[in-house]
Amino acid sequence: MCAETKRGYYRPRGITRTKGTTMRPDNPVPSTHTGYALFDANHVLVDSNPGIFGSRRLDRGEMQPTDAIAAVAEALSHLKSFDGRPIEPGNAFVESAAARWTQIDNAPVEAETLDGRWKLLTAHPRPDGGMALVSVDITEMKRAQIAHQENAEIFRCITDSHPLPVWVVDAGSGQILYESLDASKLLGRKWTPNEPQFLTDHFVNSGEFDEISSLASNSEIVRDHEIQLRNTSGSAVWCSTNCRRGVYGGRPSLIIGVLDITERKQREDLFGFLIKHHPLPVWMNDASSGELIYQSNAAERLLGWSKKAQRETVRLGDYFVDPEKHREINRELMQKGVVENCEVLLKRPDGQEFWATGNLRIVEFQGRQVVLAGIADVTRQKKRDGEVAAAREMLADAVESLSEGFALYDEDHRLVMCNSLYRELNHPVRDLLEPGVEWNELLRESARRGVYQNAIGREDEWLDERLQSRIEFHSHFEVPLADGKWHSVSIHPTDLGGFVVTRADISERKKAEAFERDATTLLQKVLDACPSPIRMTTFEGETLYRNPATRDLYADRPRITDHYVDPGRSAILERTLIEKGRIDDFRVQQYNTENKAFWASISARLIDFQGRQVIVSNTTDITDMITAQEETRRANERLIDAIESLAEGFALYDRNDCLVLANSRYRQMHAISADVLVPGVNWFDFLRVTAERNQFPVPRDKIDDWLAERARDRREFRQQEFRHTDGRWFFVSNCPTREGGFVVTRVDITERKRAEEAAKEADELVRKVLEACPVNIQMTRAHDGKLLYRSPATVDLLGDVTSAVDYYVDPLERIRYVERLLATGLVDDFETQLKRKDGGTCWCSISSRLIDFHGEKVIVSHAYDLTDRIQMQQELERQRETLHQNEKMSALGGLLAGVAHELNNPLSVVLGLSSLLKETATDAKVVERADKISKAAERCARIVKTFLAMARQQPTRTSNVAIDDIISEAVEVASYSIRSSDIGLSVHLEPGLPPIWADPDQLGQVLINLLVNAEQALHGWEGRRTITVSTRLDPITGNIVVSVADTGPGIPKEILPRIFEPFFTTKEIGAGTGIGLSFCHRIVQSHGGTIEVESPEGGGSTFILSLPASDRMDEGTEMAEDELPNSTGIACLVVDDEEEVGELVAEVLRRDGFNVIIARSGEEALLHLKNRSFALILSDLKMPDMDGRGLFNQIAKLHPAELDRLAFLTGDTISPDAQMFLRAAKRPYLEKPIKPNELRSFVSNLVNNNT
Repeated sequence: MCAETKRGYYRPRGITRTKGTTMRPDNPVPSTHTGYALFDANHVLVDSNPGIFGSRRLDRGEMQPTDAIAAVAEALSHLKSFDGRPIEPGNAFVESAAARWTQIDNAPVEAETLDGRWKLLTAHPRPDGGMALVSVDITEMKRAQIAHQENAEIFRCITDSHPLPVWVVDAGSGQILYESLDASKLLGRKWTPNEPQFLTDHFVNSGEFDEISSLASNSEIVRDHEIQLRNTSGSAVWCSTNCRRGVYGGRPSLIIGVLDITERKQREDLFGFLIKHHPLPVWMNDASSGELIYQSNAAERLLGWSKKAQRETVRLGDYFVDPEKHREINRELMQKGVVENCEVLLKRPDGQEFWATGNLRIVEFQGRQVVLAGIADVTRQKKRDGEVAAAREMLADAVESLSEGFALYDEDHRLVMCNSLYRELNHPVRDLLEPGVEWNELLRESARRGVYQNAIGREDEWLDERLQSRIEFHSHFEVPLADGKWHSVSIHPTDLGGFVVTRADISERKKAEAFERDATTLLQKVLDACPSPIRMTTFEGETLYRNPATRDLYADRPRITDHYVDPGRSAILERTLIEKGRIDDFRVQQYNTENKAFWASISARLIDFQGRQVIVSNTTDITDMITAQEETRRANERLIDAIESLAEGFALYDRNDCLVLANSRYRQMHAISADVLVPGVNWFDFLRVTAERNQFPVPRDKIDDWLAERARDRREFRQQEFRHTDGRWFFVSNCPTREGGFVVTRVDITERKRAEEAAKEADELVRKVLEACPVNIQMTRAHDGKLLYRSPATVDLLGDVTSAVDYYVDPLERIRYVERLLATGLVDDFETQLKRKDGGTCWCSISSRLIDFHGEKVIVSHAYDLTDRIQMQQELERQRETLHQNEKMSALGGLLAGVAHELNNPLSVVLGLSSLLKETATDAKVVERADKISKAAERCARIVKTFLAMARQQPTRTSNVAIDDIISEAVEVASYSIRSSDIGLSVHLEPGLPPIWADPDQLGQVLINLLVNAEQALHGWEGRRTITVSTRLDPITGNIVVSVADTGPGIPKEILPRIFEPFFTTKEIGAGTGIGLSFCHRIVQSHGGTIEVESPEGGGSTFILSLPASDRMDEGTEMAEDELPNSTGIACLVVDDEEEVGELVAEVLRRDGFNVIIARSGEEALLHLKNRSFALILSDLKMPDMDGRGLFNQIAKLHPAELDRLAFLTGDTISPDAQMFLRAAKRPYLEKPIKPNELRSFVSNLVNNNT
């Protein structure tokens, strides 16, 4: 026995059982749900669990040699039913149950326990030849099954009692799975569940089932979907359907409920029929969704609505040529609820445009807001100044004839006879309807029996009214009955004094009339809103209907003929209508509401209405159109008279090149071919005749080529001069017309051509004289600048052009020049810029005179080239600008000197005190802060020194310098400006480069200049903005190569060769001097190097400096600090007007042992020198009252022995005066700002030299 079985678990779901195989438990299930009993090959029980025998387990010790029948009997003792049968006492039932359960091939058995639970009993073979009886608890499944059956029964009871038909059908095949009683009644047959029946067999349109199924897939429920079903009698039934998806009997299903709406659809069809056959374009659509509800055939035709458009939402905005007009009308409609007489341009789906005028109104219809719209096509009216389309046909449906009850009464008002329908319609008193009964008695008894609603409670009064109406012989008198029905009663007299009564049940008609009244009201609103006058009249002149537009046009007149200026025209219109049934555009003069005559266009139709023929007409006021036509006729007559009086030949041809008209002058010019010059002749056919008749000197074999050239004249509307064979000359011009035709005019120019020949001979003589003249002379027409003559010298200077206007760089200059010439008649030395023959420009001085030549104003002029004179003037101006720039640079140097002096004094204090603080402080944080202050001050000092080096003019001081240091100082000066301009700056320095022999100040100026130029090139640049400085060693030449590159727009190719020229600049005047790059070029060359520039087409520029590496040694080195001489007790005089600077110098020197005295001015220093001698005198150069120069002169005069001990500490080495003095005095000096170590080195050198 397996371990799982011993633990009391069984896996029923995983069991696979075939005959002769073993069962395999896969998933253990608690024994309370699954029980088993195991039998050996002899059917002896070997093991079991409590699930098979109720709550008792038979252990091996308790087992008796029990066979399968005994085990089954034990199990049956705990059951209420077995395999659908109640448990019966006796061995027969046990043996039958054992045989049913223990048969392995049998189906499972369902059994109910005494406590109401359900078991599934099965038998399975064992591997050793025995068998296993298994009991599985299926209580929950069984309860769910019973609940499902109960729910299904409840569902059937609900649906059968529901007043609406309901089906449950298979979603795929449409087979009916359930059908309610009302559904069966609707289809006219019974539903048999066991026989497959399909709901799709009853769909009038089989595709509607698939449509409903698709809609149900896309939404939770489908509501109010209209379909048509056909019942077994063949009748079609309209249904409003609600549908949703579900599951029935385990099958995907559709639950469909329907409502019979056949009667409503019939009413809607009637209303739709009335609208559908309305003669005018009218429709009704939902105000919110735009859904088209009803539309007339006329609307479909006018707007081009297709069948598809009738089923979809119509977007009226798509029909508007101007969408803004649609939005304007829609806003007005939403605000006011009505739009009247709006005129718009619409476009059909096929692209055809038309003008329409219409009215729109929002009303409530069947519980929702709808738009009633009616329009009229007024395209013809728009195109023909007021003429409108033919009149609309009125709706004229025949009224259906109904069967009527019939009764005949004699002259004594006694009944003679009546038919069965009359008796049926009078069924409350049919017992009285026997021959001889009196009419009055019949009415009285009918009132007493409550037949007539209006008679209840007032029978006598009602009877008097009826007797009176009988005497008046009413027709179709409508009577409401007490049972809610309506009858139509007509009383007609007979020749013998009696009368006939007809009676018809009109209850259904009254219902229809109520609905029709709504439709009629709608139609009335549409017609009343129509802007076109519409009238319905009889041939007798009675007006049955007229809309407001008709009243506005005609006012009220007694007879129709009163509207006509000529009343006889009314009879003509009526006769035409009788003959043809319709008439269109019948033009007649009528009187309007102001009793003024106007021209009217009448379109009418003859229709049957209520048994007689009536006229439906539409009128359009075409007075303006008639007036315009008359004016056009008179204008055409005047035009023809004017053309005939022209001195030129004139001919008009249409778009097909056929002659429309030609004046007599044109015919005279073509006298040879005048016989073919008739209206309708083709222009080319006419020209061929003229050529064949030798009117033009054209060889016979060249006529086709000549006609092809004339076709070009026609296409290009050219003007030509032609000579006839007889020697006469004509000027011919072709001009296009707006309709695609053309006009030909001919002018006889024979005399002009002769005069031109004579003038040519004279002109030739003058031309030869002028062309031999070396002076540039020309003749031009004043008003358009056309060149009449120019000498060869003029062509050499200004080139070969057709108009003098082409000479001018600025055409406005010629306008000013000509205006001045026309005012005075002559112009001298008018300077302007002209275009040279080679494409360049030049300044010229023009002198001219105005003459008359062949009746035109002509200019005779001479132009003198001012190029040489202007170049001389420009050179003088450039030299003046150079002098001005030099003066500005000198002033800049003075300004920098003052600034440097003012900055260097406080910088000296900051540098000195921070250095001393570092030397004396014991707190590490204080030392660190002092170091930061010192570095910041040193940076400021370097920037000041760099500016000073750029501004001053001093001899070159060369030494071995590291290019990295020069670049770092230049970048430090320029980096703030570059980065503040949002420009990236990157520096790539190759390590280990050898030094160069150079003046660091001058090379620093070069690099700063290049960095500033790169920054300016990137100002306003929209692309990448980066400046890159890099160094490298050229392996071939051994030179140090420095590159300064930018990503700006680059340098144009045409100015690259001039980039290093002095004073060449592309900047605006005042924005640049043009000396920066030439200065850089000179400095680099003086250092034995080269500077080049590269600017590829893609943009960007790179300046490349190549400088030779140094092979020299410095001439001397500064004394190391540890080699300074002993300075203890050495007297030193410090002279400086800045107290802080003086105290700093004194403190540094005192720390080295010097005995320092401070003087605040030159005068105070002389007082100290008067009293004692000093080994060292350190003086500022710029001081108030007596400066350093004055102190030097006084010491040389009063204390000459002290002069060799004098040195200067100054912040001004840039001004020319300071430089000149320092060179002349030949005394050492130290530039501010002062650093303690530099001061110590400077003082050490002075002391050593003096000793």
